[in-house]
Amino acid sequence: MPKAGFEDPAEFFSAVFGGDAFVDLIGELTLMKDLTHTMDVTMEQMEEEQLAANAEEKLNILPDKDREAMAGSRTESPAFAAPPPPSYAHASAAEESSTPPPLPPRSEEKSSGTSTPRRHLGQQAIMDRSEEDARMDAAGLTAEEKELRKKEKRKGGLTKEQQEKLEAYERERKKAREERVETLAKKLIDRISIWTETDKRPDVTKAFEEKMRLEVENLKMESFGIEILHAIGTTYLQKATSFLKSQKFLGISGFFSRLKDKGTNAKEIWTTISTAIDAQLTMEEMAKMEEKGGQDWTDEKKAEFERKVTGKIIAAAWRGSKFEIQGVLRDVCDRVLNDKSVKLEKRVDRAHALVLAGTIYQKVNYPPINTFMSILLM
Repeated sequence: MPKAGFEDPAEFFSAVFGGDAFVDLIGELTLMKDLTHTMDVTMEQMEEEQLAANAEEKLNILPDKDREAMAGSRTESPAFAAPPPPSYAHASAAEESSTPPPLPPRSEEKSSGTSTPRRHLGQQAIMDRSEEDARMDAAGLTAEEKELRKKEKRKGGLTKEQQEKLEAYERERKKAREERVETLAKKLIDRISIWTETDKRPDVTKAFEEKMRLEVENLKMESFGIEILHAIGTTYLQKATSFLKSQKFLGISGFFSRLKDKGTNAKEIWTTISTAIDAQLTMEEMAKMEEKGGQDWTDEKKAEFERKVTGKIIAAAWRGSKFEIQGVLRDVCDRVLNDKSVKLEKRVDRAHALVLAGTIYQKVNYPPINTFMSILLM
């Protein structure tokens, strides 16, 4: 690690999983970049929620006497005061006798049972809004806190602006993925053309395989090199084998091969999610033990948990990277093998070349211990 640290977490992430040596095979990993951008957007939401929570806390600690004073001012407001009851002190008995009998009360008056006029819904909403504004002013809320609190009351989750940011980034991400697949497909065609564009004699096939082995010997020494090579080889073999089987009788075997590939993909998804959940649970367990403290939480115990958490985080990151690598390579292989502008015979040759390369990638192993030690001592 550099003394000044890594400038970009995505740079460190790419260096851990293959580095620049695998760019021509898998492109640039975008997992960390996507996570970082999504986190930045959601952190904005968390900051707004924190401001809204602070505003709510200020309102909750408002003195009771201030609330009672505002409630009293509302009830004593002349705009909503009940009219005084009519006085009949000056009416004489004669006038009362000569006065015609009163008309029956209207249905509204019967139902109300009182002479006090009822408040309209609009008046009630205005009154409640005025009281809420008075509470926020009394609590000393800033204009930003008032707006955020009103926004939190209107709706939850991400704001419209944040949703638009995520949607715009998703469109950019899809476009970048398309360009990445297109570039890798062209590079893959060029790489296997040294066999597909020849007469495919045994000596040519042997030279092609030897070239693949030399590349593998260099790539496997990179960080996570062997794991990445295995992922590449597995994908090449799956897609090429499915294509070749689909060219046989009615394509039935190819159908079952594609069905098997979908099952393998679903299993990879489940494994990736399970690994991430396991890492999260371990981090939460460590946080609880650190918060609890006590004699059991020694430096040795803390160091042990740190190693455990680091291992699980790296395992989860690798599972996510592997899932991304294989997903991109599946699209690349589909682009190479299903291009209708190319003759079927040529696409079959490409599939055979992928089988040759994938077999070599998949069978790569760690060097023997004596070879590895000799490399370290050089």
